Amino acid sequence: MSLASSLAGAALMYFLDVERGRRRRNMLRDRVMARMRRLGRVMTGTWRAAAAETSGVSHRIVHLVPKQTDVPDDETLCQRVESQLYRDRHIPKGHLNINCEHGMVILRGELDSPMDITQLEERVRRIHGVRGVQNLLHTRGTPAPNKARSQMATR
Repeated sequence: MSLASSLAGAALMYFLDVERGRRRRNMLRDRVMARMRRLGRVMTGTWRAAAAETSGVSHRIVHLVPKQTDVPDDETLCQRVESQLYRDRHIPKGHLNINCEHGMVILRGELDSPMDITQLEERVRRIHGVRGVQNLLHTRGTPAPNKARSQMATR
């Protein structure tokens, strides 16, 4: 107890000194206020970071569930199919014609092998928004599937 009262008396003498007490009190006040401002800035930054993280988590949770969005029109679907297919540089752009009607993708053109034709059709079926695929692709030198009947009629 006497130690505490001795320390309190020394602090009072230090701050209530006639010659330098005013300066010491002002310096103490400035240091305490600066410490409070720094603490406030740190707490504000921590609060903002926590709020931003919470907002980010909520956005990630919301976007985990994919929305059911239909493609608004056939032109957009056709562009989507073309952009998905033509990312692969092995797909010949000049030999394919892609049309879309009411969500149905119509593929026309020539490819090198029947395996390429089936793989291309499967890739198109997996694209979001495609309701169906009408495959009129054929290998080089063979007639298109929609032309075979008309060629037989002319013979």
